[in-house]
Amino acid sequence: MGSSGGSAPLRAEEVVRRFYDFLARGRLVDALNLFTTDAKLQDAKGRESSGIRAITSSLLTYRVPQDIAVEEMEPEDGEIRATIRSPGGRSVGRFSVARGRIKSLRMERA
Repeated sequence: MGSSGGSAPLRAEEVVRRFYDFLARGRLVDALNLFTTDAKLQDAKGRESSGIRAITSSLLTYRVPQDIAVEEMEPEDGEIRATIRSPGGRSVGRFSVARGRIKSLRMERA
């Protein structure tokens, strides 16, 4: 039996960790590559972006390095809950991840 040549999808926690690492380093394109093309993002103010184009517009401020640190990450109700610290304060991201890609992200103030 041979290998199909593909690699296994990343675990959900690793996808979330990479997402924040890419944002912290200003690597917006790499962060966007972690989303499905039909993903949804809801920011802390409740505004929703659907699809990769809209999500790109929502995340444009992260095209330069940011001071972002993941304080805590844990599974919760089928999602990954990540608490982060940034110059704007603490926030919580709730990620739905499938097959190594972010399907949805909801942000809220901590």
